[in-house]
Amino acid sequence: MPKIGILVASSNNNQKLGLKLKELALSQNCEVDLINLVDLRLPLYSTVEEEENGIPESALDLATKILALKAFIIVAPEYNGVMPPVLNNAMAWTSRATKNWRDAFNEKFVGLATHSGGGGAKGLQAMRIMFQHLGSTIIAREILTTYEKPLNEESAIAMINSLKKLTMA
Repeated sequence: MPKIGILVASSNNNQKLGLKLKELALSQNCEVDLINLVDLRLPLYSTVEEEENGIPESALDLATKILALKAFIIVAPEYNGVMPPVLNNAMAWTSRATKNWRDAFNEKFVGLATHSGGGGAKGLQAMRIMFQHLGSTIIAREILTTYEKPLNEESAIAMINSLKKLTMA
């Protein structure tokens, strides 16, 4: 059974979106590992923090989980026109918790999703830039929901099935 990771960077509407995507992925016979990055409570990354306290156990666990997956959906709100700090911070720690900074996402397949009270497109663009830089292949289909625009489940299932096919290739 193909396994898809869902990384959520929110405790609110994006978490609800992540849970809905998990439900849809399960309905498509996928195994799902949903990880809410907020729950990890990682310290703010800095070289000083790493030198003084090392890499947090939760960052090592996150990196291990990510390394085991071939495909992900990243679910995060747009903050000030970019991605939320919790996502950027978790990826900074993940890149430090692996042998090579790109190991966790290099040659992995990633779908992007957001629920935004504002536009959301800039947040998706920022995530696209970061995950491409980390070596991921970003699939073209994105999910952008707002208070006025609910999730199109057919589109979400199409994203999930694209990732499913790519994990089996």
